[in-house]
Amino acid sequence: MAMFKQLPLPLKSCNNNHQTNNIQGGVIVSDLHHKARGSHLFKSPISSPFKGPCEISDESRVKSSGEISRIGLRKNQCAQAGFSLVEIAIVLVIVGLILGGVFKGQALIDSARVRSLSTDVSGIRAAWYSFQDRYRSIPGDFSNAQTQIDSAAMQGNGNGRIDDSTERAAVWQQMALAGFISGSFNGKQNGAGSASDVECAEGTCPQNPFSGYYKISYSAQAADVDGLAHEIFTGAQIPVNILSQLDRKLDDGNPSTGRFRVHRSFKAACTRDGQWDVATGHANCAGVLRD
Repeated sequence: MAMFKQLPLPLKSCNNNHQTNNIQGGVIVSDLHHKARGSHLFKSPISSPFKGPCEISDESRVKSSGEISRIGLRKNQCAQAGFSLVEIAIVLVIVGLILGGVFKGQALIDSARVRSLSTDVSGIRAAWYSFQDRYRSIPGDFSNAQTQIDSAAMQGNGNGRIDDSTERAAVWQQMALAGFISGSFNGKQNGAGSASDVECAEGTCPQNPFSGYYKISYSAQAADVDGLAHEIFTGAQIPVNILSQLDRKLDDGNPSTGRFRVHRSFKAACTRDGQWDVATGHANCAGVLRD
C-alpha cells in the first residue's frame, strides 16, 4: 500500500507576466490587452494633422488589424482631399467664358466708336458739298451769309479757302444755321485755333466721341503731303486702334498714303514703319481727311 496519499498538485495561477488568450467575437485578444483597456498604454499610433471629421482622438483604440487598415485608409483619404480634374476643368471653362465676354464686349464698343466717327466724318463731308451746291460757295468762306442764311452769321472773304481763324469758326456756324448739321455754334474766331493744330473751343467746333474737336482748314497737316488742300481734322484723344479701323473703313488703312492719313503732329507717337502702331495702344492720336 502506498504510504503516502497522492495529493493533487496545486494549479499554478497566471500572473501579469503570462498571457492567456481569450476569443472575443472571433478576434484573439490578449489578457494583457484587456488589462490595458481604460489606460493609455494602447493609444492609436495613427494621428492625423487634419481637424474636424478627419481627426482621430487620443481615446481611439486599436481593436484589430482590420481596424488599423480602416484608420490608415481614412487617413489617406483625408490627406488626398482637393479639387478633382472635373472641377478644375469647369472653373477653367467659366474663366474662359468671362474673358471671352470681356474681349468681345470691348470689340463691340470699339466697333461702335468707329461707326460713330465714320458717320460724323461722312456727315461733315456731305454737309460741306451740299452747302456748296446750294450757295455756290464754301461754308465759312461765304461772303453773303448774313443776307442769305442768317443775320447772326459770321461772313467769310469769299476767296474760296478756309484760311483764317474767322472762317475756321464760321464754317460750323454757317452750316448749322443753313440746316446742314445739327447743333448751335457761336462763330468766335478766338476759339478756332490755328491752321495746324487740333485745338478748338467748346461751342465753336463740334466734338468727336472722344472729347476732341473736328476742324476744317486749308492746310497741309496730313502726314507726308506737300500741297495745300481743305482738310477735315478728326480732333485728338482718339486711340490709335480706332483710327486704324477708321482708315480701313474710309481709305486704304495706311497712315501715310491715300486721302485719310495721320495728322503730322501725331505721326511719331501713333505710327511705326509706315503703319498704325496699334501694339503701343497710344490713346491720343488724330487723323486728317483731305478734300
